[in-house]
Amino acid sequence: MAGTHIVFSVEDEAVRQMLARQAELPGSELMARIGEYLLASTQARFKTQTAPDGTPWAPLKPSYKRRKKYNQDKVLTLRGYLRSGIRYQVEGQDTVRVGTNAVQGAIHQFGGPIQKRARTATVRYRSEAGRILFAGRKHANATAKQVNIPAHQIDMPARPYLGISAADDKELREIIRDWVIGQSK
Repeated sequence: MAGTHIVFSVEDEAVRQMLARQAELPGSELMARIGEYLLASTQARFKTQTAPDGTPWAPLKPSYKRRKKYNQDKVLTLRGYLRSGIRYQVEGQDTVRVGTNAVQGAIHQFGGPIQKRARTATVRYRSEAGRILFAGRKHANATAKQVNIPAHQIDMPARPYLGISAADDKELREIIRDWVIGQSK
């Protein structure tokens, strides 16, 4: 080129590296952040007693609530094993699994019938002030009696505790946005 000229060159290696990092799969760091958030959110549902869609869990039957020994006012909580058994697991670079291995986990999440077989049981009772009361094994004045319990079905209502609520969706988007911004630096 004759005369005068200017040379304009673009050094875009840093931009190309940033774009390449953003095009990669998220990685286990992001999945762990998401897993931690979903774990906390799921465990918090046991305090609010609501499903991910915001509907309250079905209340306990009065007969069960009367004989429930611990946490009588809380649904899905006798001793807290289900809530404390919730875990997350990062599976690969783009997946995190949140759930429980507890045997009762599925029936509480989805509901359904529970078939109970016929059985015999020993019932211990005692009389106190003209009333008949159940008695524990150690009670001195208890009377034991063998009873036959027929086969029956228990219909467990669904009480979903796993899932993503609208608030969870918003927070997960924030976590992902923060991760992307951090990757671009």
